[in-house]
Amino acid sequence: MNISSRFSEFGMTGAFFWIAQIIYFALVHDTELQELAPGWIASLDHYQALTKALPQTFKDVAGALLTAFGLIGIFVTGLILNLLGSYFFLFEDIYLNRHLKTNHGWLDKMVDECPGAVRDDYLRLRKEFGANIFVSARQGLKRLLLTGCCTRVQSFLFSYIHVFGDNGSPEVLSDHVHLWRTARAIGITFWVLSVEILVFGLHGSEWIAILVSIALFLAAIYTTLRSYNRMCHTLFTLACATYSRQQEK
Repeated sequence: MNISSRFSEFGMTGAFFWIAQIIYFALVHDTELQELAPGWIASLDHYQALTKALPQTFKDVAGALLTAFGLIGIFVTGLILNLLGSYFFLFEDIYLNRHLKTNHGWLDKMVDECPGAVRDDYLRLRKEFGANIFVSARQGLKRLLLTGCCTRVQSFLFSYIHVFGDNGSPEVLSDHVHLWRTARAIGITFWVLSVEILVFGLHGSEWIAILVSIALFLAAIYTTLRSYNRMCHTLFTLACATYSRQQEK
């Protein structure tokens, strides 16, 4: 991914996070905002008076600095959301291993031709990682220990397509990867909102706050896993097509 697309992705998710925060506090904490409004207006008047006293050159510099700080803040927020989104691996590994199980026919042959760590990781996942969502605490701990294997196998598939494909990684795969990462960040935003609603509440009964919080929590998981599952479909399909083409040569 080039820098401009990365900046756009982080900027979009960071802006979505702060817009969601503003809407939440405007709807739920309107009374507190009204109490704080006079202080904000006084601070704004003081800032305007200060800028009017500055020469025109310094006014332009101050405006440019504020704009830059705002953009940097949004970008950093998007970056943090992207990093926090990696914790969805607890659910994503289940979907990855379902695809490994479904495509084991050609994957077994392809991995056999690539002996080493990748083959060991693949065989370990096929043997030890179950595809069921609900597992015991012991099985859940085992899955956590297999996270590294999942990451390496997934990276192997990306690398295989990039190396042996005609033009590197196809655009359709890149689009699904970008969508998956964006969905991760949006999912973290939903999680933050669900925690805020659970802690600070909503207008109405406590049960409404709990139900909305649970709905946002589940929406975060659904949004992320749906985009990840679509990305996996594309990844495994392209890997199979690339492997079949290599066998024909």
